[in-house]
Amino acid sequence: MTIRSIKLAAGFSTFAAILAVGIGLPERQASAQVQAVPREGVSFHDTVTASVTVETVDEESRTVAITLPTGRTVVLPVASGVTNLAAIDDGSLATVTYSEVVTMLNLRQKGPGSREARRDQMAKPDALDVATGRFTLTVVGVDLAKNTVSVISGDGGAVRTYSANSIAKQDMLKKIKVGDVVIGMTTPLTITSIAK
Repeated sequence: MTIRSIKLAAGFSTFAAILAVGIGLPERQASAQVQAVPREGVSFHDTVTASVTVETVDEESRTVAITLPTGRTVVLPVASGVTNLAAIDDGSLATVTYSEVVTMLNLRQKGPGSREARRDQMAKPDALDVATGRFTLTVVGVDLAKNTVSVISGDGGAVRTYSANSIAKQDMLKKIKVGDVVIGMTTPLTITSIAK
């Protein structure tokens, strides 16, 4: 027998062994496969007035790049009713009113170490969280009679109250209580007012 035929026989034997093992393994069910779990959230429309830094104004496309008080920089379209874009200088401070969508993704944070994790997140927000609009807030009030939830940022600031005007939002209210932590995202939409 030559070395070539020995190698060929060894190759066939290895292939047969792998095939036999593969046939002997039980087939995985589709339900056993790992699947991504979609995040469910409840969205609220909000109007915010804030002092911002105007990074740049593009009159042609009617967009303005602003840096929010949180440090997040966003480029937003400007509503047609805003007529003073030419008077706004790059780098100036301005007061803007804009609409946004606030999506609350995770209504509670529990478990070992959660209190410390919440304290760290709320005291010093992560730069990536700031850049993406991710927030961590504490529920300070739930009014089931009026269908409202009130939240506050961990580093202080104004209390924001959102109305639960749909069945999904009202169901959410029944699941949370004062002291719960809310994690979610803010998505600024359109500037409706800008003044120096």
